[in-house]
Amino acid sequence: MNESNRQIKIGAMISYCAIIISIITSLFYLPWMTRQIGQSNYGLYTLVNSFVTMFLMDFGLSSATARFLAKYRAEQKIDKENTVFSVITKLYFVIDGGIFIILIIAYFFLGLIYKGLGIDEIETLKQLYIIVAIFSIISFPCMSLNGVLTAHEKFIESKICDLGQKLVAISLIIAALCCNLGVIAIVMANAVSGLLFILVKIALIYHNTEIKFDLSLKDCEITKEVFSFSIWTAISSMCQRFYFSFAPTILGMVSNSKEIAIFSPANALEGYFYMFAEAVNGLFLAKISRYIVEDREDRIYELMVKVGRYQLFVMGIIFIGYICIGRDFMVLWMGKDYENAYYCGIFLFIPDMLGFTQQIGNMTIVAKNKVKLSAIGSLFSTSVCVVISFAISRSLGAIGASIAIATGYLIAFLNSNRLYYIYLGIPIFRFFRECFGSFIIPYILTIAIGIFIVKFLPLYGWTGMGIKGGIILTIYLGLVLSFALNKEEKGLIKRLTRTNAAEED
Repeated sequence: MNESNRQIKIGAMISYCAIIISIITSLFYLPWMTRQIGQSNYGLYTLVNSFVTMFLMDFGLSSATARFLAKYRAEQKIDKENTVFSVITKLYFVIDGGIFIILIIAYFFLGLIYKGLGIDEIETLKQLYIIVAIFSIISFPCMSLNGVLTAHEKFIESKICDLGQKLVAISLIIAALCCNLGVIAIVMANAVSGLLFILVKIALIYHNTEIKFDLSLKDCEITKEVFSFSIWTAISSMCQRFYFSFAPTILGMVSNSKEIAIFSPANALEGYFYMFAEAVNGLFLAKISRYIVEDREDRIYELMVKVGRYQLFVMGIIFIGYICIGRDFMVLWMGKDYENAYYCGIFLFIPDMLGFTQQIGNMTIVAKNKVKLSAIGSLFSTSVCVVISFAISRSLGAIGASIAIATGYLIAFLNSNRLYYIYLGIPIFRFFRECFGSFIIPYILTIAIGIFIVKFLPLYGWTGMGIKGGIILTIYLGLVLSFALNKEEKGLIKRLTRTNAAEED
């Protein structure tokens, strides 16, 4: 296994660990924290983070860092790498200065903005605000560090930093809660852990790359190209997640709070689903850039099929599991009133399953700087989503909003496939045949058997759901290994199994 593949493999595994920790934290650790500091203080903790985060949009500069550094690294132009990094860092500082001014002004208007808070709550909010604002101003220009590590394929180091930051933050917060230090200590814990691992990333870049920041470096052409790329990337990114963030607002305008509540757990589960699928996103950008520079673009299609099939295999576990036992899970987790949230989740998951198989195509769009075309398509699909949501959410509520999101995603998916075919030369119909073909029967059989098991196996509660889920998982793995995976993929699993067994011995 070469170093690039080793970095990708281990980096993805660490990403999955970090995601699992985040999910466990959300499901079990946050309720405990809420009880310890009180509902009011937890509300202030959430409020101050969400308020400051509104101003921390990086306008696609992080993606620009990874894209342009990967390109020039593949071309072995270290001088261009340093110029791009210096230009982007200076742009970050300019934006950071604007954010600094806005946050200072906002501080003096917190009492007017949040009139519903009491005097003591406003005072606490101001203390939390100062801590979060200072941390944000310091950390914002350092967003480019992840892009540098990605471009240089330092995925293991980058993901260990992300995982380490989560673990240190959780450890410090638990210590603060056990010592009854209050909500200010909790916010400080997040800030300290964040700053610590920013310093670690700076040290990694200094010792493992040739990237250097030079204030004197400038290039008008590169600045213009980076700015254009960043703006269109930012538009595309905002549109992709706008569906979900704006849906509760639309429901509040045309429906009622009950439908917002029903949509929320489905939205949260889709967020976790998205996080799992995104674990491998960005890991292949440097490899794709090398293929383009070395005129080996035929390898991109092979990589797209391999990663697409991998995503179908891994994400299929969650997708099929949700279809089979999702209703039971939703009722146990949220109560009988939230059964419709299960159907919302299905509508949200289906377009995700299609899009997640084509992340290599999306990264190639980034590598070849075709993001403007993608962003225009995203703007159109988002507009359609909003129109449909207003039209049907009044009568269908949360399910209507979910159908609108699914429709918008499918339109964006079709546009992406058009771009892959026209501008990347990817044979789309062949891709669907080679990627999805062998998975269709195992998927259908597992879902059919799974629904039968859930309906007729008399096991109830969390334990019963866990047993049913285990049986369905076993059936899924058996069918996929028997009928979906090819010889190369089965051989890879055998090699991984042997490696793990050897390590245990």
